[in-house]
Amino acid sequence: MTVFQKLIKYGLIGIFKYIGQKFFATDIICVHYLCLNIDIAQIKKALNDFDLDVKELTYDDFFKGDPLVFREDKMKLYKQRFCDNTYKAYGIIENNRLVYSTWISYHRLGMTFETHPVYLAQNEGYLEDSYCDPIARGRGLHGRMNLYRIMKIYESGRSRVVAVVQHGNVPAFKVQYKSGLKEVGIFHYGQILNIKFNTLNKDKFDKNEYTSKSSIC
Repeated sequence: MTVFQKLIKYGLIGIFKYIGQKFFATDIICVHYLCLNIDIAQIKKALNDFDLDVKELTYDDFFKGDPLVFREDKMKLYKQRFCDNTYKAYGIIENNRLVYSTWISYHRLGMTFETHPVYLAQNEGYLEDSYCDPIARGRGLHGRMNLYRIMKIYESGRSRVVAVVQHGNVPAFKVQYKSGLKEVGIFHYGQILNIKFNTLNKDKFDKNEYTSKSSIC
């Protein structure tokens, strides 16, 4: 592929990002931090016509999913989560195939920060790691299951929801905003010249008032 073809495919920013990763061990990721104080009446109203057959998943249920998606490395991670009672997984199985799966963490942000772990407050639940099989797309499962997870967080005795969305992931933004989450801040993580970093200041974000969304990193 020529330089011009790469420029057309990845854009100028993508080219600089590629050069930084390949030659300078540098990769900076911009992330939006979102929160919601749960209004359970609104959530129940939104779920009034919820007709999905959702079950709490077990480790073995993931073997019913696409093996190209649920590979050995991901299954290893899931096994660790199932050994930890601070995670819950929910999903939809149709014709013995796992067509949707999603997770809640009740202890820590499930992002890989090699600098330090980021823990949740006792009243928080963290939305992470959802997957929809191609055969089930177009049915609005992400939005409906997001509301379902919020309800489950409330039923666990918690009142606040936390989520993060990588900058540029427009579909994920739409799901979270439609569910009522609002952006309270932006942070960056990654590495510069192979030195890991993470700018997330959760305590500061937790004190922020809700703000309108920002598309600038």
